[in-house]
Amino acid sequence: MKQYKYLLIVTALVLSVTSCKKKLDELLVNPNTPTLDKADVDLYLNGIQLSFADFFNTMSDRGSEVTRLNNMGGANYLNAYRPETFNGVWSTAYRSILTQANAMEPIAAAQNKWHHLGIAQVLKAYTGMTLVDHFGDVPWTEAANPTNSVINPKIDRGADIYTACIKLLDDAIANFNKTAGAPVANDLYYSAGGQTTAAAITRWKTLANTLKLKAYITTRLTDAQAASKINAVIATGDIIDTEAEDFVFRFGTNLENPASRHPKYTACYRAAGGVGIYISNYLAWEMLVEKGIVDPRTRYYFRRQINFRNNQLNSSGAQIVSGATLACQGQLPPGHYPSNMAYCMVGDGFFGRDHNDPSGIPPDGQFRTAWGVYPAAGDFDALRDNNGTAASVVTSAVTQTSNVGGRGAGIHPIWLSSFTHFILAEANLVLSTTGTARSLFETAMRQHITKVVNFPATVAVTPDPAYAATTSQINDYVNTVLSNYDAASATGKLNIVMKEFHIASFGNGVEFLNAYRRTGMPTNMQPSLSPNPGPFIRSFWYPADHVTLNLNAKQKTDNTARVFWDNGSATLF
Repeated sequence: MKQYKYLLIVTALVLSVTSCKKKLDELLVNPNTPTLDKADVDLYLNGIQLSFADFFNTMSDRGSEVTRLNNMGGANYLNAYRPETFNGVWSTAYRSILTQANAMEPIAAAQNKWHHLGIAQVLKAYTGMTLVDHFGDVPWTEAANPTNSVINPKIDRGADIYTACIKLLDDAIANFNKTAGAPVANDLYYSAGGQTTAAAITRWKTLANTLKLKAYITTRLTDAQAASKINAVIATGDIIDTEAEDFVFRFGTNLENPASRHPKYTACYRAAGGVGIYISNYLAWEMLVEKGIVDPRTRYYFRRQINFRNNQLNSSGAQIVSGATLACQGQLPPGHYPSNMAYCMVGDGFFGRDHNDPSGIPPDGQFRTAWGVYPAAGDFDALRDNNGTAASVVTSAVTQTSNVGGRGAGIHPIWLSSFTHFILAEANLVLSTTGTARSLFETAMRQHITKVVNFPATVAVTPDPAYAATTSQINDYVNTVLSNYDAASATGKLNIVMKEFHIASFGNGVEFLNAYRRTGMPTNMQPSLSPNPGPFIRSFWYPADHVTLNLNAKQKTDNTARVFWDNGSATLF
C-alpha cells in the first residue's frame, strides 16, 4: 500500500513536470518579438526604402563635397574625413538595407510578392555598387545575414560585388515580369509620384535596366566589353530617358512628428539663418561667370540673403550689412589659383566658400546663400542683382519659422533622365556606342533645365516673373554651350559634357564622384584653398566600426587606394 502511494506520488510529479515543461516551451516565443515567418513584407519594404533615402543622402553629401558641388571643409584631403565619419552610413547600409532585404527575400518569395522582392533587389544592388564606389572592397557574400551567424564576414572584391549586383538587377527584372500575389502598397518612389501600381512596377523595371547601364559606364576603364554591354542595354529601349521615369525620393512639409522635410531645407531655413552649409563658390562661378552667360538654373539652385556690392537694405529700408562681413574680401587670391577662378565669393551676394576652406564657423547664418527651390524646395531667389548704382533690397532672412518657399517638400534626384543622356554622350565620345554625342548632350541639358525650371510648380512655389527663366534665356544658354562644344577638340568635347553634367548633378554627388574619377573632368576644378592639400580621395576611409569589430577588416594606409574600376588614368586634384 505504501509502495502504491509512492508510485502515485512519483507519477503525479512526472506528469506535473512534463506539463510545466510543455508550458515553459510554449512561453519561449516572445509575442513582442515576432519570428521571421510572421514578418510583414510591406513593413520590411517600407523600412528598406526609407533607409535607402538616408543612405543616398549621406553618400551624396560626401561625393558632392569632394567634387565642389557643395563646399568641403578641412585643409587637406587626408584629414577632411575620419573613419568615424562613416560609421552611421555603414550601419544604415548593412543593418537597415541589406540585412532587411535579405530577411525579406524568402518571405516575399513564399508569399509570391515578387514585385516587393524586385524593388528590394534594385535597392540592394544600388547600395552594393555605391559601397564599392566609395570604399572599394567590402563585405558582401557573408555580410548582412539576418541570423547573425557570421560575426566576421570576409571582404569581397569590388569587381565580384558589381557582378553580383548586376545579377540582382537581372533577377529584379525577372521578378517584375511575374504576376505578383499582392500589389506593392507602399512604393515610396514611383507610386508616391502619382503612378498607378502597374505603371510604377514598369518604372522600377526601367530603373533596373538603367542601373545596369550606369554600372557599365562606371566600369568602362577596366572592362574591354563595356561598349557592347552598353549597346545591349540601349537596344532594349527600356532605360530612363524621359522625366516621367526619373527616380527620385520625395520629401514632405512636416516640421516634426514626424519631420519629413528635405535635409538641406532643414539646414538652411532656420530662425538663425543657414547653419552648417555653405554653397560651393566654384559651382556658383560655373553658373554665373565662367561662360559669360548666366545659367538659367541659378536662381532655382540658390537663394541669396544679401548683396555685397552696394548698400544692403532690409524690407524696412534699414542698412543691414557691409562688405566687411567676409574676412577674405579685398584680399588677393592665393598664388596657385588660376587667374580667372572664383575666390572668396562670387559677386552679387552669392555667399559660399572655396574648396577645402578650413575656417571656423562665424555668426554668418543670415548672410550665407541657401539652397533654393530646386531640389530642396526652398525659396526662389528674387533678390535684385546690383547694377552698381541702386541699392539692393533684401526681403527677409531665410527663416524656417516662416515656412518659406516649398517648405522642404523637395527631392533627392537619385537618377534623372538627363543623367542617362549625359553618360550616353560620354560613352559615344569615348567608346563609339550607339547614338550621336551632340544630340544626346543637347537632350541632357534641355531635360535638366526643364526639370529645374518646372520644379517650383510641383512644390507650390511661384517664381517672381521678373526673374523666372524664359525660353529665350534657356535657348541662349544651350546654344552658347553647343557652340563651344562644336569648336572643341574630341577631348574638349568630353570636358564640356562633364562640365554640364557637373552643374546638373547638384543634389547628387554619388554620380559625379564616379564621373570625375572616371574622366578627371571638368579639368578646371577650383583648387583647394591650401596649396598643399595632398592627393585627391580615390576612396574613403573604412568606417571605424568596421575595422574595429570585423577581424577580417584592415584599414587603408591613406585615401589613395583606388576602387577596382579606377585605373588611375584621370588626373584629380
